[in-house]
Amino acid sequence: MPDAIDTFVGELSKAWTAYKSWGYDIPGSYVSVYFGFDENDNPGLTLPFGDHIFDQLEGSVIILPSAPASDRYRYLAYHELFHVMQYYFIPKLNLITDLPSVNWWMEATAEWATHRMYNQTDPSASGWDIYSSASDIFLSEPQRALNSSTWPWEAHKRQYGAFILAQYLTEQTDSNFVLHSWESMGLTQLPMEVIKDVIEGYNLEVRNVLTGFWAANYRLAVDALDLSRFLGISVGYRDPHASTLWPVKLAGNRPARAVEQTLLQGGSANGSIRVSAGGASYLEFTGSSTDQSMLTLQVQEQDPHLRPMLDYLLVSWPVSSSRPSGTPSRWSRLAGDGEISVMLDPGEMGTLIVIRSDLIGGSGAADDSSVRIDWNASMVDGGTRPNSALNNLWSTQEAAAGCADWSGGDGVQSTLLPGGKRAWFFSDTFLGDPSKRSPGTEVSYIRNSIVLQGGSSLRTITGGSTCGENDSGKDFWDRYAKTPVGEGGQYWTGDAKVSIANGTSDVVKFYYEGIGDENTRAAYVRFPQTDLTTRTTMSVSPTKLQDCSARPPYPIIWGASLLDHEGMTYIYGWEADGTSAEKPLYLARTASTVDPADQSQWRYFSGTAADGSAQWTSSCAASKPLQSKSEVDFSVIHLNGRFWLVHHTPASEAPGKIVAVPATTAWGFGSDQVDLFTPPETKTNPNHSSVYGARVHADVNSDKGRIVISYTVSTSAINLTCWTRGYYFPDNYQPRFIDVPTTAFFSAKT
Repeated sequence: MPDAIDTFVGELSKAWTAYKSWGYDIPGSYVSVYFGFDENDNPGLTLPFGDHIFDQLEGSVIILPSAPASDRYRYLAYHELFHVMQYYFIPKLNLITDLPSVNWWMEATAEWATHRMYNQTDPSASGWDIYSSASDIFLSEPQRALNSSTWPWEAHKRQYGAFILAQYLTEQTDSNFVLHSWESMGLTQLPMEVIKDVIEGYNLEVRNVLTGFWAANYRLAVDALDLSRFLGISVGYRDPHASTLWPVKLAGNRPARAVEQTLLQGGSANGSIRVSAGGASYLEFTGSSTDQSMLTLQVQEQDPHLRPMLDYLLVSWPVSSSRPSGTPSRWSRLAGDGEISVMLDPGEMGTLIVIRSDLIGGSGAADDSSVRIDWNASMVDGGTRPNSALNNLWSTQEAAAGCADWSGGDGVQSTLLPGGKRAWFFSDTFLGDPSKRSPGTEVSYIRNSIVLQGGSSLRTITGGSTCGENDSGKDFWDRYAKTPVGEGGQYWTGDAKVSIANGTSDVVKFYYEGIGDENTRAAYVRFPQTDLTTRTTMSVSPTKLQDCSARPPYPIIWGASLLDHEGMTYIYGWEADGTSAEKPLYLARTASTVDPADQSQWRYFSGTAADGSAQWTSSCAASKPLQSKSEVDFSVIHLNGRFWLVHHTPASEAPGKIVAVPATTAWGFGSDQVDLFTPPETKTNPNHSSVYGARVHADVNSDKGRIVISYTVSTSAINLTCWTRGYYFPDNYQPRFIDVPTTAFFSAKT
């Protein structure tokens, strides 16, 4: 190449000017360059000093081979000159005592700077792609330490491929990240220690950054915004070379996977992986091609103390050409119990990304820090299914009901009592043999009831006066059973919780009286636990809550759903406007340690501030509605890091859908929703079914990967005298129970 020297000097001058403009304003005005050193097949070498060992810049020397390949003159000028810039900041002691621990970041950022220079001058100039020559080495060994390195003259050049880290960190912060990392180099600090400090200086968490980095490396694509919002960090690259150039030499053009396995429903597999400091591992599992599946992984670290420094991200993807597409479907993060699950649609793949977030300064020590993680994977039916145990429990109770026993009811809500028994609260309730309902006079129909469950045993609590329906010696209305709560009124069920605020273990249960119009009022009852666990009859008068209206004359009916979260009890209510079956929702809160019915302690949601935080007021009249609406029977739960409003919609229609509306706050429910289940009952069947009242029942299911939701099936049919034909259908007012996988509670928009 006749003009090789001129070409090199010209590109060196461009780089000198550019690096100065990037902030590398180091003293000095020249650097020595020598051609002709071919020892050990020298590809190019920069020394921090020549004859003047203590001169930080004037002594820097670039040593090149006699005849570099023609495409390397520009590349070498950019790469080697950046080493000159780096040497200004590096303590000489570190170079002498632990060169690999410094050299990995030197080579990584020199390749990064070279790539940036080409983009700034001529992106297609000769040698433009050399910077990525070691990307395959880096991406084929993700489990190794992030700063794994070798002595510069050894053949294995993984440190050159670490330019990917410099590029990712630059994209997450700004173009000065690399500069700050060199400027911050102290006398005793190694680059990895400095990188950690600089990341935190940008108000980022190292754990999150590394999770985003290794997720981005698995994808090698542009960002997936929904997953990025979930993690709080990007999982992709803006650099177009990420999807085209970097993986070109990788097997299948993809980073290495520790596990690749197909698991059909009912299948399982196990094994172990090893991960060093700052590294990651990818485990891929492909599910059924025809059915929805749930992939569950259990992980166990070699040392339990390692859990805080490990992150586990499980993602499902559609599959294209035997590889995951760039757009993830669902994801979850390990919550701390060693188990993580995700739903796979037919033909999808699930990938567990294991990230080790601790960083060790010395490259040798980091590489030697490998730890073992054992894993067990299982694949099961992932769809929502009937809860056979509960459905059989209540259908058996209905079929065998005596004259004082529950045989049907709607609006069911349940509360687990201390000691393990469960109280089931119903609104409108049938007692007695269902086959005797049709005349309308041979069984009792009461406005609410309680059923106490102990194992498979059910005991009905009424207001007394049972089993007298055919006693002609009594006055007509005295023949029928009494309602236990608010006899003579119409009190239907809200939510309940066990409260020990007053030193005793009571169940505080909310009710509402009325049909949902402006005359409806909220109330509560405080049941001593011993009454629920021992009695078969009771007569309780509810205590009215204070009248409260944010939009007179329509009252807010508080206590429809209760949620304890981070020291607070959130109390949800609905507005009794009488105009729609789906009501505006409202929210109050109080400390979870106080009596939940003490309204003097409540604070009411009154909107959000400019930053999205909630505003609270002591005035109920100043309450503001939430964005979402619902039927009056609903639940709010906290699951998978989000709040979920679970309800049936459209109200009272069959079949409708049971849906979950996600939010990142207890008040932030919007228009996004996840469809959980479509009831099989239809409006046009012979029973003219009406479906309503979806509620979550906590701690019922022994399978922690599923939660129980109930809904009520009634009828819209009437006879010629306008009397409801519910009396004619033995299974009317029968609660239905379904098991919904926790992985179904997923939304890409929050």
